[in-house]
Amino acid sequence: MSVPYYEPTVHGDILSRLNLYRFIREHLYHSQAGKGYYLEFGVFHGDSMWDAYQALRGITENYVGFDSFKGLPDFSQDDRAARHLMPFWKPGSVQGSTRERVEEGLFARGIPRGNLRLVEGFYEESLAKTDRSELFGDLGACHACLVDCDLYSSSKQVFEYIEPLLTTGTWLLLDDFWCYRGDPRHGQRRAFEEWLSRSTRIGVSEWGNFRGWGKAYLVYEK
Repeated sequence: MSVPYYEPTVHGDILSRLNLYRFIREHLYHSQAGKGYYLEFGVFHGDSMWDAYQALRGITENYVGFDSFKGLPDFSQDDRAARHLMPFWKPGSVQGSTRERVEEGLFARGIPRGNLRLVEGFYEESLAKTDRSELFGDLGACHACLVDCDLYSSSKQVFEYIEPLLTTGTWLLLDDFWCYRGDPRHGQRRAFEEWLSRSTRIGVSEWGNFRGWGKAYLVYEK
């Protein structure tokens, strides 16, 4: 018998992503954070990007997202070893709309065309060919970064890519921290803790949980 999937925020008073973004707005405002951008890995249908824009516009000007727009990639050996803990996930699942449809939907909702950029492709290819200085050079500081990657292998690639972009005051939002039934040996949590233990530049202050799976941190430079 299959179990229907639903978003945890539909069934209770768990802190929603939108309300978390509203808190971040207040924090950025009172911190006088200056010019900056919002960064997202795992755009899906664009709902989280729209939540960010609704809450952060006027303080955060630019919005950048990365997604394969083809669902999850082929599983690494580490990801295959943990499939029994997240049986919904398999290669090709969690596929949202096409990049073009997501872009047009976000433009139609109200995000200005000049303030949104979506980068298409699996991370092992798209991150390698996307120059950080060219994409982010004149956008200011990274105000907030949502990592919604599901898998260990994808999360590992993303953490390595974003490290030079993070600064004191960046909000780092891990959408899948509590997946794999909370087992720290798998998934995004494993990738995050391994990356943090290696980093000589970045530390984090724990802020709290959001939705049913996520955990929020504030970054500081050591």
